[in-house]
Amino acid sequence: MKSFAKPFIFILCIIFLYSCSNVPQLQRTKVIGSWKLEKLVSIGAITDSADKIAVAAQHATIDPSSRELKPALIDAEKGNFSKLSGYYPDLKEALDFRADNTASVTVNGKSVSGTWKMNKKKSGVIFTPGDKSQTITINISEAGAHSMRVDEPTFLGLLWLTYEK
Repeated sequence: MKSFAKPFIFILCIIFLYSCSNVPQLQRTKVIGSWKLEKLVSIGAITDSADKIAVAAQHATIDPSSRELKPALIDAEKGNFSKLSGYYPDLKEALDFRADNTASVTVNGKSVSGTWKMNKKKSGVIFTPGDKSQTITINISEAGAHSMRVDEPTFLGLLWLTYEK
């Protein structure tokens, strides 16, 4: 009887440790729906450092000498995304994920249709446009019934984008 107890306890410990190491997975049903960008928070983005503003201005599609990036981020945090689109042209304003794995993503006012699937870790979505030119990975950190938070690393720093249904 003693010889049976030790392997059984060992196997239970292994199962317990494995279950603790699993990453919480995103449910596919929570992702399905039409999402509109409501809030943007820049985490560790541009500070008052002139060097960081100059580097960000080099990547911007508007005048490189412009120092309006920080006010554009502040406006975006208040819900006005129009100024930020000049600095960050890949800003996804709306997401529409359907149950049949088709999707559309609105970037700078232009809707792009394609397909979507969950990534292998089920922590985000991989969107492939219809022309299959490139894939877009959308890292979803939280998804609820009516809101979803996306973490997006950019040259501006980490952005938290909050979408609502």
